[in-house]
Amino acid sequence: MRVKNDVKVIYILFGIVLTYFSIYMPDFMNVAGMEGTKISSIVSFGALNGMLFGPFWGSIVSAAGFLLYEVTSGKYLSMSMFSVLSILFIALSSIVSGLVVNREHKAAKSIFFALIVVWYMLDVGRTAYSYPWYHLLVLGIFIYFEKSILVKTVTSKAYIFISLFLASLMGVLSDHMAGSITYYLLYDLHADMYQSVVLLYPVERTILAFFPAFLVYVLIVVFKDIILSSGNIEKDIEDKKSRDLDEYLQNDVLNIIKEQ
Repeated sequence: MRVKNDVKVIYILFGIVLTYFSIYMPDFMNVAGMEGTKISSIVSFGALNGMLFGPFWGSIVSAAGFLLYEVTSGKYLSMSMFSVLSILFIALSSIVSGLVVNREHKAAKSIFFALIVVWYMLDVGRTAYSYPWYHLLVLGIFIYFEKSILVKTVTSKAYIFISLFLASLMGVLSDHMAGSITYYLLYDLHADMYQSVVLLYPVERTILAFFPAFLVYVLIVVFKDIILSSGNIEKDIEDKKSRDLDEYLQNDVLNIIKEQ
């Protein structure tokens, strides 16, 4: 038990360090048509951590990695309120993607749908009513494939990737919607600004979701192949032992019997 706990701690610490360095990766700049705004690549790692560590530990790893960067870089002293709250958005991305991977679909859908409902409760949501179209589309696709994912991910590599991609996409879109709502509440951004990126943000978020899904997919497929290969190796060893035993019986033992 002690060894298992030590390995888990090392695993989590490695995730925090990896998340920390992910912030130095290239960002999407000037989003929402505003100079100086950006989407950090850490959003991808929010989804990745959720899929690797689960909703609870994944959210902690994401938040800790982000907070570690802000503290060590000295930026926490000049962080805006939105930047402070961004820690929660990234953690939310981990929670949703982790819930999907853990097959706790009802909870994941509830959080995802609740964010869309909150958007439409705001004045800006009723004006920029087409803004969450991609969120609704992804939710509809997830519901459509949900039963197939539960059954076919056991045998189909294609469905494994689909389930991981949807988990990652729902994670980064949860971060997106939470951020959009908070940005409006803090800065009263005009509805036209949201409408101006209604076709842009789906491309950005799809790219951010693809890489963690692909990475986890490769890890799963490689791990699965290793397990299958190890099973074949064991069978080969047993076959060799059996052949060696037959040769020993036929050559050595029979010769001894004949001599006696």
